[in-house]
Amino acid sequence: MITNKILTQIGGFFMSIIRLIVERRMPWRLSQWFAKNKLQAMRLYYDHKVLSTRPYLTGKDFPHFELHTLLGHKHVGMCLWSVKSFLHYSGKNYNVVLHDDGSLTDDDIETISKHLINVRIVRKTEADNLIRAQLVNLPNCYEYRYTSKETSDHRGTKYNMRIFSIRLFDFNLISKASKTLVLDADVLFFKEPREIVEWAEDPKDSHNLFSIEQYKPIRNSRSEVVGYEHKNPPPTDANAGLLCLDKSAFSLNTIENWIGAHKDLMDKYATFEQAAYNHLIKVKGGGVPLPDAYSFNYTDQNVIATHFAIKILFFENLKRLVKVLR
Repeated sequence: MITNKILTQIGGFFMSIIRLIVERRMPWRLSQWFAKNKLQAMRLYYDHKVLSTRPYLTGKDFPHFELHTLLGHKHVGMCLWSVKSFLHYSGKNYNVVLHDDGSLTDDDIETISKHLINVRIVRKTEADNLIRAQLVNLPNCYEYRYTSKETSDHRGTKYNMRIFSIRLFDFNLISKASKTLVLDADVLFFKEPREIVEWAEDPKDSHNLFSIEQYKPIRNSRSEVVGYEHKNPPPTDANAGLLCLDKSAFSLNTIENWIGAHKDLMDKYATFEQAAYNHLIKVKGGGVPLPDAYSFNYTDQNVIATHFAIKILFFENLKRLVKVLR
C-alpha cells in the first residue's frame, strides 16, 4: 500500500530531479515538458503535505462575515493551504463556505471537513436548486448561471467559463453574511491581513476592499519568469480573486442590466464575472484598493498575501507555510 509518506517522498524526489534537468539548457519544447511535469510533481507533493498540517476551527467568530471559495477536485489541496493560511494569520475562526464546481468527490468532502472544522460545503446540485428561483425572472443572469458552454480561452484550453458565475451569484445569494471575502484557491497569506480583519469585524464599514494587479511578470525567451515590473499605466480595477464585498453593493437588477449590455463578452473572457464585480463596486462607490502588499503573482518577504495566477509560483512558495501551519 502506498502511504501519504511514500507519495510525499516520491514527489520530493521527482521535484529534485526535474529541478536539476530544467536548470540545464535544453530545447524550448523539452523545457516546457519538464516545467509541466515539475508543476505536477509539486502539486502531488504539496497536496499530500497539507494533510500533515493541523486542522483549523471555523464558524465561531463574527457571523456577519464569511469567506467564500470556489473549488473542484483538483484544487482541494490548494484550497486547504489558502484558507488555512488566512485563518492562521488572521488569528480568528471565521465562517468558511466552499462551493463545489461539480467535481468534488465524497472523499474530498471528508478530507476538507477534517481539516476545516465546521466548514460549510455547498455541492453544485444543491446550489443549482437553491438559487434557481432567484434568477428565473432575470433571463441574462439565468443564462450566465445555468447555461454551460465549453469555450477556448486565451491559453488555448477548453472549459466552461460560465462556471465562474458561481463566484458572482452563489457566493452572495447563498451567503448568510453581510460581508463576504471572495477568495480564489490560489491565494496565499504570509502575514496578518490587518486591513481585511478590521473591515470584516466592523459591521459599520460598508466599503468594498479589493486587490489590484499591479505587477506583470518579466519573462525570458524560454517563457521563464525572471522578474516583475509595475504596470504602466497602473490599473485601477479590482481583481476578484481577493475581494472584500459588502452586501449592500450586490444588486441582481444591476447585474442583469450589465450582462444584457455585455453579452458578447460572456464566453470571450474568463474574467467576465470579475468585470461584473467591478461594475457593482463602481455603481456602489467608495471602493478602496488594498495596499500593494496584497499582490498578484509578485511576492517577497514584505508581501501580506499573493494571488498566484502563475501556479508554479503558488507551489514554490508553500515552503514558507509548511512549518507555520504544522
